[in-house]
Amino acid sequence: MRFGCAGCGAVLTAPVSRVALPVHAHHTYGHRFLPPLMAAGTFAVDPEPSGPPWRPWDDVDADEAAARGVYAPVHSLSYGPRGAVVIAPGDVRGTVFVPERGDGCLGLDGRDGPNLACAGCGRAVATRVDDCSYWQAVWLDPRAVRRLTGDDPSRRPAGWDALPEGVPPLEPSGMWSPLWDAAVSAAMAHLLAVSSGVRVHLPDGPVAETFGPALDALLPPG
Repeated sequence: MRFGCAGCGAVLTAPVSRVALPVHAHHTYGHRFLPPLMAAGTFAVDPEPSGPPWRPWDDVDADEAAARGVYAPVHSLSYGPRGAVVIAPGDVRGTVFVPERGDGCLGLDGRDGPNLACAGCGRAVATRVDDCSYWQAVWLDPRAVRRLTGDDPSRRPAGWDALPEGVPPLEPSGMWSPLWDAAVSAAMAHLLAVSSGVRVHLPDGPVAETFGPALDALLPPG
């Protein structure tokens, strides 16, 4: 699969194959540089709205937020397009930076919208993110790009059921690995959802040590 500019048809990516969106795609972590979100040669599609425009939490009706699956206050909700395509920065082709959209802390945070334009026609096509705390990625605007060749879009993406081999839960500093941090958070959310508020029995060992304290606080006794 390649993606191209919807305006002039110029090729914008190297060949890439679809995988499922990583659970940590929208997690931020610490005040440091993180590695690329996607492996080289892969892409994923975000089914949720992403990017600007943003609406502050106080301006969003509770029922409207709940329909989006958001039940607790957040700083703001995205009302951007659904279906953004994320790839590794090294898989981008034929683009140039939009200088006035380069703000961030130590890099590009992408909050101002697309900061990469098609080198052929100048159309804004993607947002590069490489600031501290963020996973390095390029998000292709679904309104500005189109699929050129390759994969059957109905084919089921490859899964992310397991963490990459060789990634320990703790880093040498003693802090959680950001990959494990996100994976455990997602697993906890699924576990709480399927529990329907009933206490969950956990086998002794690392699972109980990891999930037990939070479940004791969030689920009723008895």
